[in-house]
This record gives sequence, C-alpha cells and structure tokens, in this order.
Amino acid sequence: MTEPELTNIIIRAQQGDRDAFGLIFEEYSHKIYKFIFLRVRHREVSEDILSDTFIKAWIKLSQITSQKALVSWLYRVASNNIIDYYRLRKETATLEEIENLIEDSYNPVKETDLSLDQKRMLELMRHLPKEQAQVIQYRFFEDLTNAEIAHIMDKTEGAVRVVQHRAINNLKQLLNKQNHEKKHKAN
Repeated sequence: MTEPELTNIIIRAQQGDRDAFGLIFEEYSHKIYKFIFLRVRHREVSEDILSDTFIKAWIKLSQITSQKALVSWLYRVASNNIIDYYRLRKETATLEEIENLIEDSYNPVKETDLSLDQKRMLELMRHLPKEQAQVIQYRFFEDLTNAEIAHIMDKTEGAVRVVQHRAINNLKQLLNKQNHEKKHKAN
C-alpha cells in the first residue's frame, strides 16, 4: 500500500469508516503483533495487547496526521501496553522478565525461520544496554526509520543515530570477542 493510499484510508477511518480502519489493522497488525510477542512470549497475551493497541488507535485516530505518525504511534502504544501488562502482573512477574522487556527477543515461533546470522545477532543483542538493543530491534528487525524510532523513543533523530552507531560498534566488539574466543578454544 502506498503512502498516499494509506493517508486516504486514514482520513476515511477518521470519518468513521470501519472498513477503512480494518484495512489499517490488516496493514500493521502483523508487525505490531510480532513486536509485542517478542517481548511477552505468550500468544494470548500478545493478542490481547494487540487488541488494546488498536482499540486505542480507533479512539485516538483523529489525532493521527500521516502514515508515519500512525506507525510510530502504534509502536509507542504497544510499548506502553506491554509495560502496563507487566505492571499489572507485578506480583507474578519476576524482575528478570521486566528487565528483559526490551532486550529479550527470543521468539519460539520464528526461531526456526531465523538464519544463523540472525540468531547470532539476537544473542549478541542480549549483551547490549537496553536502549541500544531497542534501537537495533526497531531499525533492523522491525524495519522502522530513524524518524519513527525517534518518535517512539521520544528522542531526536540525531540521538537515535548516535545510539545506533554505538550499538553497532558494541556489536562489532562483541562479535570480534566471540570469534576470538572460538578461535582460542579451537587451538
């Protein structure tokens, strides 16, 4: 779907066209679900959070001005809903689950589809600071632009680029260290 087509669909949905909103759901629900599932690792909970995210989108749709604003807003709402989920179940959630909210990206459904390089990257990302892992996740796994990431994370695009640059450098160092250790073990 092109950006002008989507902008037209957003306008129709803002005017109360439920079919148009259904098209928005069809366009973005898979990506948002994947984003949620990677953080909660529970199908039913992910579906509930996805539903809540799109209900809020329907309610607040009048505030959305463009396709880019819609996408970043959906990710931000999903992130907030995930945090709320962990807050509400804090009596049963472990500290580790909450800490891994952003950095943990194990997905048993997609695990078999991931290439060896992707699996290795996900493992290395676990060693990054949360903010860096989050930027890498958004940029390279969710295919978001720096502008969308900046909006989601409430940062400037420049700040996102700096975090991304640091994350890539840290990943290179981790990869070099891992390769060195493997070479050392082989000898």
